[in-house]
Formats: sequence, structure tokens, C-alpha cells
Amino acid sequence: MEYSSLLSKKCGVTHFFSTIEGGVGTGTYATFSLGAYCGDDPQTVAANRKILCDGLGIAPDHLIVPHEVHSNDICYIDESYFEKTEEGRLAYLDACDALVTTLPGVCVAVTTADCVPVLLCDADQRVVMAVHAGWKGVFNGIVPKSIKEMVSNYGSSLSSIYAVTGPCISGPFYEVSQDLVDKFATVFPENEMKAIAHKSGSSVYLDLRKAVEFQFKNAGIAPEKHEIHPGCTYSQPDRYFSARRQGFYSGRLLTGIMLK
Repeated sequence: MEYSSLLSKKCGVTHFFSTIEGGVGTGTYATFSLGAYCGDDPQTVAANRKILCDGLGIAPDHLIVPHEVHSNDICYIDESYFEKTEEGRLAYLDACDALVTTLPGVCVAVTTADCVPVLLCDADQRVVMAVHAGWKGVFNGIVPKSIKEMVSNYGSSLSSIYAVTGPCISGPFYEVSQDLVDKFATVFPENEMKAIAHKSGSSVYLDLRKAVEFQFKNAGIAPEKHEIHPGCTYSQPDRYFSARRQGFYSGRLLTGIMLK
């Protein structure tokens, strides 16, 4: 596991960024794959999640992970969620890319294998969020939408919110089309695009975590209250899964946060 020094020092929450190590998976899922929608054996995923939950000290049904589809939709994990049947819970979490909760002992988490995982925490109002931000999520503003959600629906002050990213693909390795860069240029100003996109020969690359960092700042999160994880999923195969490097049918990392 890896951790944010900022959240550890300032928020008093349990959180983590998983790595490839510590589980029972094999092949492209070796060993600690935690994703349920990428072709892995469900029993292996369940066993790995049990290992994680044992470490967190929670029951497996208190680890809440959505089926991400690169939307900007938010799911609310409150008491009513636990009143649903198992089928109802799965249906509720389908096609959702951010989770928010105020319940202690409930871990909200997102799976990634190159996209940017984001954790948000307001220790004053006791609310936490886990956000999955691929290029579509970044473009459609799931990160600023999530921050706004904490302010408008949970009474958070921008000055009390901490925001961090987890390991993701880094700019030098995320080759994209010029059309995608042009698309991003419609939502990010020219001065920011100079840092988000770059060319190398005939190829063009996009830095998603730099884009998320700009979204933190533009949403009103002070520099001392956000942190960008340096890990690159693509270039560190001994540490992280990467769908771009390994293909879709490979392991997934989990990034989670839980109020104590």
C-alpha cells in the first residue's frame, strides 16, 4: 500500500493506494488485482478484497466500489444504501464514477489502471469522496463537480477540503490523438494547455494529472491542501497495473478513503 502524507497528517482518515503486491492473482492479474469488471476470476477478486478489508478492519460489504464508466455521476453512500438488497446495491453502483459518504467505518473506493484516482476529505464536516477521473471524467469536470458537491450538499468550506491524486499514467507515456488535445483546449485555457499537452515528433501526449491539478486550483483548493502522487502506472510495472501497457484484461488498482 501507498499513502498520502497530506491526508495522513491533516485529515485523520484511513486511506490507501493499492499496488500490485500482496494478493493471490496470477498472470496479468498478479497478484493484488481488486477490479471486478476487467475479466479476472470473481473468486480471486473477492479473496483479494477480503485481504484488503481484513487490513482495514471492516467487513467486505463496507468496501464500496462502483462500476465506473467514465461518467461524471456521483453515488451517495448513506444508511439507505445498506438497506438495499445485494442486487439493489450493485444496480445503484452501476455506471457511477464518484462515491461520497459521511458514514464512519465505510470505505469508498475507485478502481484504476491508468486513469487518475482522486480522494477528497473534509475533516471538519466529516465527509469523504473517492473519484475516478479518466480523460472523459476530466473533460466533463467530475473533479470540480465533486468538490462543489461537498460544498453545496455537505456544508464544506473550500478552505477545509483536502484533495489528492493516486498513481496514474504520466504525461510522457499517455499518447493521444490531436483531436483529443483539441477537445481539451475547449475547456482548459491556452496557458494551462501548454502544461497539459506536449508533442514529441509526430506524437502528442496528454498529462491528466496536471489537468486534475489545475482543476483543484481552479475549484479553490489551496496549493498547500492538494497533493499530486508521483507514481506512473505505465512506466513502473513492478509497482502498478496499467491497462495501456497490459491491455484491458489485466489487474486494477484500488484507491480508497474511510472516516474513522
